[in-house]
Amino acid sequence: MRIVHVNLERTWRGGERQVVYLMEGLARLGHECHLVARKNGLLAGRAREKGIPVLEVRKPFVARGFVLGGFDVVHAHETRALQMAALWKGWNTSPVVFTRRVDNPPSTNPVTRLVYGKIDRMAVISRRVGEVMASWGFDPGRTRVIPSSVHPLGDPDDATVSGLRRRFDGRKVVGCIAALEKRKDHATLLRAASVVSSLRDDVVFVLVGDGDMRAELEAEARALRLANVVFEGYRDDLAPYYRVFDVFLLTSRQEGLGSSILDAMACGVPVVATRAGGIPEIVHDGETGLLVDVGDAEGVARAVLRMLHDERLRRGCIDAGRRMVREGYTVEAMAKSYHDLYAELVQGA
Repeated sequence: MRIVHVNLERTWRGGERQVVYLMEGLARLGHECHLVARKNGLLAGRAREKGIPVLEVRKPFVARGFVLGGFDVVHAHETRALQMAALWKGWNTSPVVFTRRVDNPPSTNPVTRLVYGKIDRMAVISRRVGEVMASWGFDPGRTRVIPSSVHPLGDPDDATVSGLRRRFDGRKVVGCIAALEKRKDHATLLRAASVVSSLRDDVVFVLVGDGDMRAELEAEARALRLANVVFEGYRDDLAPYYRVFDVFLLTSRQEGLGSSILDAMACGVPVVATRAGGIPEIVHDGETGLLVDVGDAEGVARAVLRMLHDERLRRGCIDAGRRMVREGYTVEAMAKSYHDLYAELVQGA
């Protein structure tokens, strides 16, 4: 099949990584995949590095929808892409697939209802996202749960890992890799770090990522007089960080699934996370990690300290997490699920 994937995001985050993983996996299954991406966006460059054919488009994106003609399937991966695919469907009659990665409902205005009405199949990355969309009014019969995948990060450079360990001066490292945005709720993480600092002086919290909340969060860290928090900013190479993390922490208020959690599990890092969105579908409390209520900073601190202290728990979560990722969250499994979804649409046309 000839499939055109559309993602018009400016940034390079988890959803964009998943698009590239999927296109690579589909190519190995024999599909011809093309990408429509924002002009000069990070995704276009990353995709080209992988040998993926890319067509870059400028605003107004909806006016560029003619580029979607001639494909067996149009697969939109975010809202602007969906708008383009939906509003050109009268001209381009190929089935439209949309992947929904967030656990908050769309708007209920008539235009949004019209756009979502053009979707032939919606893939959701967790059961929770599917439940949210069903409550919103999207037909569950046209929804398929296809989780995010994990791609091996590779072996990090030993000198880089050693340099990080020296920087953190032998302390236990609690790491978080996430965009600094409101839904990730780093404010709760900072309050938890304050609790931990009052009990132990050998733990450092390392925040990898950037975003529009950075200045506010740095100000909050100063107000709390936190000497145990490091803002690393955006980093392209994440493998060295996973190597030095003793615990991976995600305190999100909203989360479709949590691909960074899957990465941590694949790298053998035990996880502490909140009961947000689809996270409980991969973090099973006491088995593949520890779960804490959203916004509960003291609970987060207790869970982090427990994970650092209880070696039997750590080992069990590491082993179970690795096994879960290996058995159900590979790129191959994700690509096969989308292959089946496309075939269902094309053969039924």
